[in-house]
Amino acid sequence: RKKLERSSGAIVQYVGHVALFSGSKAERRRAREYMKWLFDQLEGPVYVDGWEDRDDCTVVEIPADCIGYITGARRATLSTMEDEWGVLMFFMNKKEDKGRGKGASEKLIIFGERRGRRGAELKVMSSV
Repeated sequence: RKKLERSSGAIVQYVGHVALFSGSKAERRRAREYMKWLFDQLEGPVYVDGWEDRDDCTVVEIPADCIGYITGARRATLSTMEDEWGVLMFFMNKKEDKGRGKGASEKLIIFGERRGRRGAELKVMSSV
């Protein structure tokens, strides 16, 4: 919930099995999209269509041999960076991109305010 709030700018509250979003229309839309992608990740790889045209995301290419280091055990490293910078981060893959072989890279997508995205991007890049 806190991650969604910080990255989208909306206020997010859960009442039972219902999520309530409060904020501007754009903030509520972002919170709804981010939540959808978080749940979609439980089913399999997520790809954000049209990410190139969005102003709330940054994409970083991560070499395949660095992905485990960036992610950390049980996603601990990514979660720490998300908390530190107030962003939402996940690896973005099309289903057909899986298993492309050695030397491949994956796209790490970072959502949130520009300052937080830039901080997280620089931290990731310094680790690669």
